[in-house]
Amino acid sequence: MKTLQENLKLFYLGLENSEPYLYKNKDLTTHALIIGMTGSGKTGLGITLLEEAAIDNIPSIIIDPKGDLTNLALTFPNMSAQDFLPYIDETEAANKGLSVEQMASETAQMWRNGIENSYQNLDRVELLKNSAEFKIYTPKSSAGLGVSLLSDFEAPKNLNDEDMNNYICGIASSVLSLAGITSDNLSSPEFLLISQIFSSNFSEGRGVSVVDLINQIITPPFDKIGVFDVNNFFPSDKRMALAMKINALIASPSFKLWCEGERLDIAKMLFDESGKARANIFCIAHLNDDERMFFVTLLLNEMVNWMRQTQGTSALRAILYMDEIYGFFPPNGNPPSKTPMLTLLKQARAFGLGCVLSTQNPVDLDYKGLSNIGTWFIGRLQTAQDKERVIGGLSGIGSNPIDKSALMEQISNLKKRNFLVKNINEDSLKTIETRFALSYLKGPLSNEQISNLMSEKKGTLGASGTGNKVKSASSAKPIVSNEISQIYSYGASRELSPYLYATAKVRYADKEGEYTRDYAYLLDIADASEINWDEASDRAIDNIRSDELEDSSYCALPSFIASAKNFATFIRNFKDWVYRNQRLELYSALDMHSAPDESKEEFYQRLQDKANEILEQKTDEILAKFEKEKSTLQTRINRAEEKLEKEKSDVTSQGINAALSIGSAILGSLFGRSRTSATTISKTVSGVRNAHRVLTQRNEAKNAEASVDELYSQMQALQERFDEQIAQLKESLDLKNIELGVVSLAPKKTDIYDEKISILWKS
Repeated sequence: MKTLQENLKLFYLGLENSEPYLYKNKDLTTHALIIGMTGSGKTGLGITLLEEAAIDNIPSIIIDPKGDLTNLALTFPNMSAQDFLPYIDETEAANKGLSVEQMASETAQMWRNGIENSYQNLDRVELLKNSAEFKIYTPKSSAGLGVSLLSDFEAPKNLNDEDMNNYICGIASSVLSLAGITSDNLSSPEFLLISQIFSSNFSEGRGVSVVDLINQIITPPFDKIGVFDVNNFFPSDKRMALAMKINALIASPSFKLWCEGERLDIAKMLFDESGKARANIFCIAHLNDDERMFFVTLLLNEMVNWMRQTQGTSALRAILYMDEIYGFFPPNGNPPSKTPMLTLLKQARAFGLGCVLSTQNPVDLDYKGLSNIGTWFIGRLQTAQDKERVIGGLSGIGSNPIDKSALMEQISNLKKRNFLVKNINEDSLKTIETRFALSYLKGPLSNEQISNLMSEKKGTLGASGTGNKVKSASSAKPIVSNEISQIYSYGASRELSPYLYATAKVRYADKEGEYTRDYAYLLDIADASEINWDEASDRAIDNIRSDELEDSSYCALPSFIASAKNFATFIRNFKDWVYRNQRLELYSALDMHSAPDESKEEFYQRLQDKANEILEQKTDEILAKFEKEKSTLQTRINRAEEKLEKEKSDVTSQGINAALSIGSAILGSLFGRSRTSATTISKTVSGVRNAHRVLTQRNEAKNAEASVDELYSQMQALQERFDEQIAQLKESLDLKNIELGVVSLAPKKTDIYDEKISILWKS
């Protein structure tokens, strides 16, 4: 079977009438829904869609409640039995009368055949493997990669009042659900208290750690909630009970697993440092219902937060995929995950984020959400009620009327791995059979299998931090000059170690514009004999407070700090150090510069948008030129074919005339008078002439046929040249092939200002 030619912006999802069905990835910005009963092939379709996104360097955030989507990490270009062996179930092999080695060999051959018989080959498996980085996160578990959720809640940036309120409501609800407190009631004292704690801190740009939250529940940083005094609205004994419930989370041995791993920063999770897209699989199969709700709500809120900080685009920028949406987006009730999901379905299109939801039952989804979904993939459904619900939903999208009885028949006759496709961007319904997945569809992976797959990635993820040492703390706070600023940052402990926390603003300028950057440095001085800023870490601390908590204990200060009258000399030296060492390095590519605080991964996101714009523009230009040349050539072909048909027709008619003339003359001479008449001679001569003309026209017909063949060769060459130009254009605009330049800007000394140094007491 011939293989499919890769085409950027088209997803090969399956076959329609035995030919490849190609789905425009841009259509995914209007979101998609996959519906089907167990065994209908939902997971296979979802995985093939995510495979196509990875091949096109489109990143994805994947929420995996069952563990099936971890199979995206099982790509085996060699299709050897050894690749499959670790994932073969011994019991299943024994039931088939096979050893695990034999079953691994049979499975490898089956997968090879399936791929090669579906317009694909093993090169495409390798392309997938090399196109994206597949990472499996397992929150609150050490099986996969960790994700830090409870170390602290950072204050979001650039949100308007409505979005900030929704963000805070989501966090408050998710924290309450994790503590086992029902959060549906948005007017409950628990919800309002926690919401106001987050609001009061976030409004001042401060993050909130879990320790901060517990302390502020006991002693709120405000006097009133609404018009009521805090103690009247929520008495202190009930606040203590709430604090104790949340404190139980910290006391749990599993608490630290919520705090370990990569921070949930969507912007930095989309691309790696080389510009390769990431497929981030968050496997939550091991969590209980409350923990799943907590995680999903936080993740969806972070998606909204990220969306608000990006520029709009019409191209598909990223995919949010959620398998088995049941319980997270119901038509009735208001779980914490519902509001951010509805926000994404309503607004994510403008930011190039495509949401794909999968469910067994259409009644699992809120009807407002359904009305914002543009593509429906409908597989086998179990009950008539499910089918009627789907038909009712389809009637609400698109402008073309739907024959409900015919649609009911189509849905009822669907086979396994067959899906009815309704795309709001197309006129007709289509029925497709999903293609063979490039990834091995093993099913849910065990913790051990996930751990083995992610072992190398775990080794490259070092925990970020200051490398705190275990220090002995005394109860007395060291005495320092009143001219020296002291600030505090608490974690789970109240044993405090001394650091210098230095900040400064630096202004940079070049022909492209002016940039201001805030710098913050943390220097451990517990055992220091002098200040060496080269040993400081470039790190901003969010949960800083100006007052100390009771029962705090302190490590000793170095004598040269304790005896200092002020930090004036330290500040001058710090400014000199910043002037000598700090350069603003901006990434540059495609006539774009990165922003001062924009990471390489975040810049790649904007660069991808720019590359897509250029690709669309250049593709349109090449296509317009191609269509013009193709039209001209097609006109020549049409004329040449007309001429060829005429020549063939003339050859036929002249041949008949010649034969008749010569035949008539011969018959006349045989059966006529004994002497050959002038008429007979004339007919013979005419026949000979016609025969000569036939030979001439036969040559002309051959020439016309050769001309048609030549024109078709030119058409084929034109098509090949067009395909090559598109392939080269795609290759040149692939992020992996775009070389990043670095522009280094040095500040003037007068452009360094607002420099400050404080003693930071940190646990």
